Amino acid sequence: MDIHFASRLLASPLACLPGLLPRPVALCLLLTASGLLHAGSFEGVSHYSGMAYAADNGQLRYREEHWLFREQGTLTRLVLYRCSGGQPFARKWLHYGDQPGAPDFSFQDARDGYEEGATRMLGAWRVYVRERADAPTQSADLPARPDTVVDAGFDAFVQSHWAALNRPEGVQAAFVVPGRLGYLDLKLKPLTNVHGDSRQFRLGLDGFLGALAPSVWLTYANVDHRLEEFAGISNIRDERGRRQRVRIQFPREAIGPAPAQPDVEAAARLPLASHCPP
Repeated sequence: MDIHFASRLLASPLACLPGLLPRPVALCLLLTASGLLHAGSFEGVSHYSGMAYAADNGQLRYREEHWLFREQGTLTRLVLYRCSGGQPFARKWLHYGDQPGAPDFSFQDARDGYEEGATRMLGAWRVYVRERADAPTQSADLPARPDTVVDAGFDAFVQSHWAALNRPEGVQAAFVVPGRLGYLDLKLKPLTNVHGDSRQFRLGLDGFLGALAPSVWLTYANVDHRLEEFAGISNIRDERGRRQRVRIQFPREAIGPAPAQPDVEAAARLPLASHCPP
């Protein structure tokens, strides 16, 4: 069998899903890196970082580093989550297809073995979650919805609905949440401008529960529709496995040059730390 074909087969999202080909997710992620990056088909798109601060005391909780690139025309995102000291502890892959707001993704946190992901199937989404290294993996198939948003595809969703977000009623989205093995019906509504060159939105549950459940506040730049700040409950848990309220800033000065292929390959192979030093 051709080695490139074999690596692509093993690295496909289906190979990493429970009940299909049983293999560790970490191996799937490594194979994803080696199977995707082929000489002559790589195009760097962007490289930037964000800093997550505790909402209550402003302490730096973690950093996140994003690499976006195209391989054979397909947009892919690699994210490393780093301790405040710089050690990477979690990794995420997103593969964007013909629905930019709903990419396939896989996530692994080496501190406790938490894993989750979603892959588009024929007329459905298969989602999975494992709460910790010694817990069983749970999975479910969700019927596809036209307003589906998956993980970091939310940025593409905002950009494609930028004009509609001028309406006071906002826009609705069905957010895939692997940890719940289901959807959350969310509404994104515009708020007043933070500055003349920024727009702020409130993201919360749709319907009457929206007034009771925690919300997320998002600040986007008017000029290029780039996310500048996220404020709310993070999907990255703290060292005790609890959800944490943070303020994540993506300053313009943290945008680097478009990544080269060796940069992405090096990031894909970095070992993940089992804990963050205090």
